[in-house]
Amino acid sequence: MRLHQLLILAGLIFLVIIGLNTSNQGINSLTRDERQAVLDLDYNQGEIRVDALGNSYDYSLDRLGSNVYRIGNKARELPTDITNYLKRIWIIFDAVFLYE
Repeated sequence: MRLHQLLILAGLIFLVIIGLNTSNQGINSLTRDERQAVLDLDYNQGEIRVDALGNSYDYSLDRLGSNVYRIGNKARELPTDITNYLKRIWIIFDAVFLYE
């Protein structure tokens, strides 16, 4: 996908989330319920709080930083792992179907 297509897609998702949060606030006003937002992000003193679909998740920046570092290392290894996996599949396919 091109960059402008990704930006349009991200903008569309952002608008849908804003619309859902706005309609949720309207429903809360009409019914006097206290439902949480569909998606909400909050930062408070080194803690990130994510409210998604009525559930709350708290993350510390230190823990989040270490997880991002681990994901980055795994992402560098992933192409090699995929290539090795596909090579093994090809060897099996060659041995079973193409061997004469």
